[in-house]
Amino acid sequence: MLNYILIGYGQRGKFYADCLRKLGRANLVALCDTRQCKLDLAKKNYDLKDEQLFSDANALFAKGRIADLAIIASMDSAHYEQAVRAMRLGYHLLLEKPIAQTEQQCREIAALAKELERKVYVCHVLRYAPIYTSIKEMLASGAFGEVVTISQTEHVGWWHQAHSYVRGNWRRSEDTSPMIVAKCCHDLDLFAWLIDKKCEKVSSFGSLYYYNRDHAPAESGDYCYNCKLKDTCVYNCLKFYTKYPAFAFASGQYLGDGEDKQAIVECFSKESNPYARCVFKCDNDVVDHQVVNMLFEGGVTAQLTMTAFCEGGIRTIRVHATKGFIEASMLDNIIRYEIYGQEPKELHVTVGETFGGHGGGDEKLVEDVVNDLEGNRNSLCLTSIDHSVMSHMMGFAAEESRVHGGEVVEVR
Repeated sequence: MLNYILIGYGQRGKFYADCLRKLGRANLVALCDTRQCKLDLAKKNYDLKDEQLFSDANALFAKGRIADLAIIASMDSAHYEQAVRAMRLGYHLLLEKPIAQTEQQCREIAALAKELERKVYVCHVLRYAPIYTSIKEMLASGAFGEVVTISQTEHVGWWHQAHSYVRGNWRRSEDTSPMIVAKCCHDLDLFAWLIDKKCEKVSSFGSLYYYNRDHAPAESGDYCYNCKLKDTCVYNCLKFYTKYPAFAFASGQYLGDGEDKQAIVECFSKESNPYARCVFKCDNDVVDHQVVNMLFEGGVTAQLTMTAFCEGGIRTIRVHATKGFIEASMLDNIIRYEIYGQEPKELHVTVGETFGGHGGGDEKLVEDVVNDLEGNRNSLCLTSIDHSVMSHMMGFAAEESRVHGGEVVEVR
């Protein structure tokens, strides 16, 4: 059985551990998180012993190589150091996006993986989502001719923006990767995968438009629990976290793992809890909307819209090709397509039983990683580090363009 260690027991780390437990072909031998409450929870959830729990990644690495795979699901700022340390110890990696916080760090991780012959799987889970794998197969058939342009919208969602990018860990540019990289590197990766050509140039516009003090209602308080408008405000954190306890867990503030609504209310009624703040009175500075225009080899174009102002949790795509078009939404997992001159058709994509997000892509990625490390020749290895670096270069170039007023930037 495959042995693995997990660094970072937030929402994503917990998901990977749960997914591997469900798969039944991997054994968690050590877990690291800086928060004692998370260690206590992991100990209970996976029947771990005290000696298998670490609050410091350095202490875990000091044990040497004790497993085959290291899952790195820590904060963005820790990815580079932990990835390098783990690879030098002999670990293969399942590395949560983004790869690292800078272009140079991403390139160094890729180069080191090649030098040491380590397998690094980046969590670009959309390549495994059935709706996108179906589109890839349709394009590969040749029936649609050549791809000319693709447009996709990442519906971040008003609630997700508030949780992660206004109140949460990714709210400040100095502490994390640019939002277009942190949130959308796997959207950018889709373009590179579906078009199968190098992205040469990008331009981008975006800003923090709405989640600031200029848009705070006149009678709003600094915290939801004592705000006069809490009964009517859709951003009331007490309503949101009691309705979605998984996000209360993901905040790192809620010490429980169940649906104890009273405990959640108590947790989010403290001024020491950053997730209790009014969304219009936080210290956030990352964008809440951004568009990216891309030019690929041969004149192929693509466009990505990332926006908070929508329902959230879905993506929509439209592929325009020389002989037909394809459009799809993860909201209903239906692909609508037409070969020019023929009747429009629909393909209903089966996602299957899933407890993760991204249209079933998460679980399929984890299963494929296990297959590959077990030596299964049928594994796809769609998100190796070599495949995944390009999307990050596109994202960093897009951010450079945005901060310089939309000027065209070459993708290095």
